Parts: sequence; C-alpha cells; structure tokens
Amino acid sequence: MNSSVKVLACPVCHHHFSHFWNSEGKALSAYGYGLDFRLLPRDSNRVSDTATCPNCFYTYRTQDFQTRAPENLKLVVRSSAYQSIFVVESSEERRARSQLALLTMLEAKGLNPRDLGIMALKGSWAARELGGLQTESELLEKADYYLDDALRRGLTKSDPAMVMYLLGEINRRKESFLRAREMLTFLGNNPRYRYPALLLTVLIEEEDSTPYWSQHSPERMEQNSPKFKGLFPPLRSIPPKKTEFSPDELKEGLEQSDGDDLRKL
Repeated sequence: MNSSVKVLACPVCHHHFSHFWNSEGKALSAYGYGLDFRLLPRDSNRVSDTATCPNCFYTYRTQDFQTRAPENLKLVVRSSAYQSIFVVESSEERRARSQLALLTMLEAKGLNPRDLGIMALKGSWAARELGGLQTESELLEKADYYLDDALRRGLTKSDPAMVMYLLGEINRRKESFLRAREMLTFLGNNPRYRYPALLLTVLIEEEDSTPYWSQHSPERMEQNSPKFKGLFPPLRSIPPKKTEFSPDELKEGLEQSDGDDLRKL
C-alpha cells in the first residue's frame, strides 16, 4: 500500500492532527465504467486528499488546511446543523459523513448548483465504498436537488443534456422511476446520450435501482451489449466497501453473467 502522512493544523479550531492519505490506485487505468460516468478504480473518491479535523470536524481538501478559513465557514462548522452530520451510530457511516460535511462547506461558498450536484454524486460513490449506505442515499438526494435546480435555472454550463441524463440515472438509483423516465423523455434523442439512455430505460422499466458498471463506457454500452439481441447486458453492481478491481475479476464477472443469461434461454 502506498500511503503518506501529513500533519495538518485545523484553520478553525487550530487542532493539530495526522492525516493518512492512501495514494494507491491513483495511477491505475480504468477497468470499468458506471452508468453515471464513474471510472473504476481510477477516480475512487476514497483516496482523494480530503481531511476531517477530529476535534471540530472541519472537512476540506488538505491543501486548504494551510490557508485561513473564512469567517462564514467557521460559523458553518460551529453550527449545530453541521455538527449533527457526524452523529451516527456506525463507524462506516461516520467516515462517509465527511462527504456530506464537505458538501455543506461548499454550499456555504455559494457554488453553482450544477457543481454542487456533481460533488454530491461523487460523494455518493465514496460513501458506498466506505459502506455508508445511509449517507450514500442522502447524497443522492442532494445530487437530485441541486442538478434539478441547475436545470430549472439554466445553470448547466451549456450542457443541459448531461444534467438531464444524470437526473435520470440518479432517480433510477433512488427508485423514483417515474421521475427518472420523465428526465429521459426530456433528454430526447440527443446523440451523445442516446446509447446510455437506452440502457437506463431498460433498467427503469424493470425497476432496477442497482449501481451498475460495465466493461464499456456509457456511450458504448448499448453498442457492445447483447441486450438488443434478446439478452441482458453483462453489468455488475458495485458492492459496498469494494475499492479494488482487477481486469481478471471484471472478465470473470462478465463471463459469469453471460453464462447465466445463456442458461435462461
């Protein structure tokens, strides 16, 4: 395991603590792709360099611990609403709550809701890796809220189709299948998102909320899957607390899925 230790000084409460950063996986190539455009394992949020002060729970990127925290962020950290984020029973959920805390800090900075929605979605990936499924659900709710707000206000950074597609996928994961279907209807026949939208439509109709990933990127899944030859595509769920994937493991999973489908004929 490749890891490094940094001693950080919290800019809110001035507490000094050691932060362990696991850099393993950063240089690995992507072995699989999610329907929400996640790459596995290259973009694993679990190894992102974000730290939480164990004294006051200030959560931010480690490079920002070296700069003065604005007064509005200090007020956020000291608020009961922020502190209550970390009041959970399981250690898995507690670790995952740092993603919610980071989002709360970014909310206070007044970022574009489109960016906040993407941050919430990425935070849900990290929460799932850590086994914090309650936190994952909360972050998906926030991703839905902010991306919908960005779409309604025209703050999509000139890519409303991407926001509509992600709203379809996020609502599928939330089991809000009617809303997911509506989002894909609004998307229309956009050439960039047509292929993954077809897969989402299949999963929505089957009321499947599993977080799927595949050997192929979303825009190529339909082209490379046997679904439209009468078989379901060989996609696999991302299990909680799973951060390491290998090409052989992916290949075995795809072969197993193909075999299961063929035995159903």
